[in-house]
Amino acid sequence: MAVINLARIDDRLIHGQVMQVWSKGHGTNAIFVVDDATASDEFMKEIYESTQSTGNMKIKVFSSDGIVDEWNKNQFGDYKLMLVYKSAAYVKKSVDGGIPLPFVDVGGIAIRPGSTRIIPSVGLNEKDAELLKAVQDKGVEVFFQNIPSSEKVSLDDAIKRMGK
Repeated sequence: MAVINLARIDDRLIHGQVMQVWSKGHGTNAIFVVDDATASDEFMKEIYESTQSTGNMKIKVFSSDGIVDEWNKNQFGDYKLMLVYKSAAYVKKSVDGGIPLPFVDVGGIAIRPGSTRIIPSVGLNEKDAELLKAVQDKGVEVFFQNIPSSEKVSLDDAIKRMGK
């Protein structure tokens, strides 16, 4: 069974911060990207998966259903991996599907109208707050953190910042 070093929500998916900061220091040897749009776009999927050659990291792209199927097939094999989700909805689907996430770092959700800035790179709206609360209620720690050395904000504190 794989070791899940990190589950992260980042709407930019894989970028320098993910490759250089978050994946280092835990022996991570694979990153699984979870996004329905990317998984269904063969060109984009190939771009993401081809970056593994520059980072010595196995990169695979899955749909939100496909990641649950992969877990049920072989518990992600022997990887020490990082799961990068495009959205809170995909995280909830994974947890509901039985993937045992130890925690979820919300590190990148664009700040949009109707959202509250929680940390510099995350805007939280009511829908995502509800999804993340449901994940937390299943025993998964949810927090907001840009990089390991930056401020870490709990989901409960984030919801308070929203005025709830």
